[in-house]
Amino acid sequence: MGNINTHKTLILNSTFQPLSLATPKRALSLLLNKKINVLKESNVKLRSIEKSVIIPKVAVLTYYVKAPYSRRVALNRENIFIRDSFNCQYCGKEAESIDHVIPKSKGGSHEWNNVVACCKKCNLLKADKLLSKTVLNLKKIPSIPEGNFWIKTIIGNNPDPDWKEYLVTQ
Repeated sequence: MGNINTHKTLILNSTFQPLSLATPKRALSLLLNKKINVLKESNVKLRSIEKSVIIPKVAVLTYYVKAPYSRRVALNRENIFIRDSFNCQYCGKEAESIDHVIPKSKGGSHEWNNVVACCKKCNLLKADKLLSKTVLNLKKIPSIPEGNFWIKTIIGNNPDPDWKEYLVTQ
């Protein structure tokens, strides 16, 4: 039996695009009001005198919701790490900080195209220098997250394995 307090349900739009995560209470409400269809069940079962209900792991809405796929993703440390897969964009090791490719002291701005995740070693090596003045090279050019990147900010970098097949558009 699963722990109801840690369980989340992946809610898909009627088009099967990831939409949100629901608490067990919200998932139960959607289920009892026939607003979702269960695609995968969890091992969390709620019982009453008259009924027994399994909280879904994955459910699809029975109607279409206009999804905010174009909504702006906040430029913050966690979202930079998610965009860069928690890897240093200079050496590929685990990222521990963020770096301005063109340092602020050299006129660089704090925007998606100028910030990357990096490890402490590379951050110290680069310091406030331009890339051309170091031995470092970017693994990929930083860019503004596009498409449904925002769902990763909700789900995180290590989603439930049972959700994997529904997150293939990530």
